[in-house]
Amino acid sequence: MSWTFEKVDIDLLDNLNLNSHEKLLYILIRRFQNCKNGINVSNKYLMRRTGIKSEVTLRKYLDNLTLFGLVARHQPKRNKANNYTFERNKMQEIIRMNNGKRQRISKSIKAGIRHKKLSQEINNGKVITINPKVR
Repeated sequence: MSWTFEKVDIDLLDNLNLNSHEKLLYILIRRFQNCKNGINVSNKYLMRRTGIKSEVTLRKYLDNLTLFGLVARHQPKRNKANNYTFERNKMQEIIRMNNGKRQRISKSIKAGIRHKKLSQEINNGKVITINPKVR
């Protein structure tokens, strides 16, 4: 077994706004910083290395890192590895893309919920369909 070390800024360790999992995620992502093809890390890898059991929890921690301006992530395709960046210009671009993507997802989910609720009301007889009068 070979030992390697990662340099960590003392400000990260002293940051009281981040929990231990968020700090560990930041360090794990940061170690891929010098890869030729960029930082491409899957959620499964991060979950396995940190012991986080839920993807929802992992996303919440990664969102917190983004909120504090430490890292930005972009998922190019479903079930593919995320792309991470530490460069400020790219971070802003990725954050704008993610906000648009999340707004579209939110709208489609809300529309689906409204449609489902309306269907249930019609089936329960609480809503009556109105037919136009025939003249």
